[in-house]
Amino acid sequence: MDKDYFTILILGQKTSKTRHLRIHKRIFKIGLYLLAFCLLVTISFFCDYIQVKKKGVELTQLRHESEEQRSKIHFFSSKIEDLEKQLSTFEEFDKKIRMIANLEKGQETISLAGMGGPSPFEVREKLRVEKDETGLVQQMRNDIECLKSEAVSREESLSELEKLLQTKTEILAHTPSIWPVQGWVTSGFGFRTNPFTGLTQMHEGLDISNRLGTPVIAPADGIVSATGKDISFGNGVAVSHGFGIVTHFNHLNKILVSAGQRVKRGDKIGEVGNTGKSTGPHLHYEVRVNGIPVNPLRYILN
Repeated sequence: MDKDYFTILILGQKTSKTRHLRIHKRIFKIGLYLLAFCLLVTISFFCDYIQVKKKGVELTQLRHESEEQRSKIHFFSSKIEDLEKQLSTFEEFDKKIRMIANLEKGQETISLAGMGGPSPFEVREKLRVEKDETGLVQQMRNDIECLKSEAVSREESLSELEKLLQTKTEILAHTPSIWPVQGWVTSGFGFRTNPFTGLTQMHEGLDISNRLGTPVIAPADGIVSATGKDISFGNGVAVSHGFGIVTHFNHLNKILVSAGQRVKRGDKIGEVGNTGKSTGPHLHYEVRVNGIPVNPLRYILN
């Protein structure tokens, strides 16, 4: 009978009795099996936990990388927008120079905004709102190709313009292309209500306000064709730039040039004043082409 049992001796202190613990072999084996099973389950659970923990770290890393990629995509999208704006500015500058130098193209080039439908910026913004990163990347690729094409077109146009301008140096030197005085435009070119009569009439120049005595400069090379005083316009100077272009400067406080004097672009010709019919210190500036007043803003580049 004892062969079917394991006897375990439990030894205590000197005064304690020795105890015997009898365990049936079958129960002992079942216990071992259960212990082995629990050990396997524990090891399996621990391995699964390690795998889950590892995947959690990888997922966190992937999310971080995804956020970085999303930020980079949005960053490059904003850079594309900046490039589009710069190219648009170059295009406007190209057109303005050609107009001033009378070098307009017979056929206008196609601009970034010259096509129907939503603009590239609007498409990208819609994709950003919808969080369609794949579509946004594809749109950015298309926009970059358009920018490459536009950049090549701008480069060709500006290279052509450079060659043409080399033959137009004299015309450009005599074209009024800078502000005659720094200040605030208080009245633009076009129809307005006359501050003295209350009637609507054509204002043939720009009114630029600044402090009394602010220097007024010649916007281009030319010859002073006239100086004098008028009841309405006060002290005035007229400069003939050739090629049918004449500029007028009125309400001056002081006239610093005389008729027949040659002036260069940037030379002082007078000071801002309040002479004639004027509501405050300012310069009335006109540009006339073949005797016809035109908007001076068409010529100002700076």
